[in-house]
Amino acid sequence: MVALSYQTKLWMVNGKGEPVFGDGVAEIIESIDQFHSIVEAAKYLNMSYRYALHRITLAEKRLGEPLIMRVRGGARGGGFSEVTLYGRDLAKQYRKVQVELKVFLEKMF
Repeated sequence: MVALSYQTKLWMVNGKGEPVFGDGVAEIIESIDQFHSIVEAAKYLNMSYRYALHRITLAEKRLGEPLIMRVRGGARGGGFSEVTLYGRDLAKQYRKVQVELKVFLEKMF
């Protein structure tokens, strides 16, 4: 018997079929939670600040809930961002479902 390797892609869509939340947004949320900065999170993930902010803003619009709280400026001109409880819980639950799906597939195949 040949061992097969399977991968899954998991994402949420809204009632209109628009992508709302997936691995990319989860990574951005987790990185913002670590660095408290969209700029630093984007650098860490090797993406532009503008792209990271766009992904977060679009997800928030489609979810109808804020994922991060942003404070612009600051003494050195940098902003401070904090992940909301909703954003943190959504990312945590998303990762939990990813693991459960992986376990399910390993049992099936």
